[in-house]
Amino acid sequence: MYISILILIPLLYYLKFKKLEKMKKVLLLVLPLFLFSCKAGVEAHKVAIEELGTSWDAATAAVTGFSEGLTKDMTSVTEAASQMMLDSVAVSKLKGEAATKWAESTTAYKAASDAYAPVQSELSDFVTMWTEKAAGVTALKDGLAAGKIEGDIPAQIAELSGLVTQANEKVTAWTAKQAELKTASDSALGMLKAAYEMVGKK
Repeated sequence: MYISILILIPLLYYLKFKKLEKMKKVLLLVLPLFLFSCKAGVEAHKVAIEELGTSWDAATAAVTGFSEGLTKDMTSVTEAASQMMLDSVAVSKLKGEAATKWAESTTAYKAASDAYAPVQSELSDFVTMWTEKAAGVTALKDGLAAGKIEGDIPAQIAELSGLVTQANEKVTAWTAKQAELKTASDSALGMLKAAYEMVGKK
């Protein structure tokens, strides 16, 4: 019996060793295939990720361009009005029609100027969100280059592509609103200029 045990123990070790060697060979064969499948999985989304990157950059440029244009309009209105303002002493001396015209023109200017605030606030909130989401686009592009991307790739692409569509729609709506605001502010500045000239301040 002791002889059988002495024979059995080395045999078990031998079989265990052979099993480990076999498993090692299998892993060496499977690992490259697994890595290739991961790479292939990422490559399957290559076109979609590249298109997302291009459209994201274009939308970013559109939002930035609108922001710069809006700021320019607001600055222009403020600077123009600042050249036609009366101090409190001068305003207190206005009488009759002059006082009425001045009050109407300054009220119109303030309304036109304040109307920019909601658009500016919405734009600021959107830009903050857009900047945060941009990290997701960068992660996809970097992952594509490295051959590995974490998470649900199609879902990430779909979400970010949806934001690109949203950005383009917002820029279109904002641009239309900007034209309305400019028309209103130009009209208000015209009233302010007429009132300013009426009280003899040229």
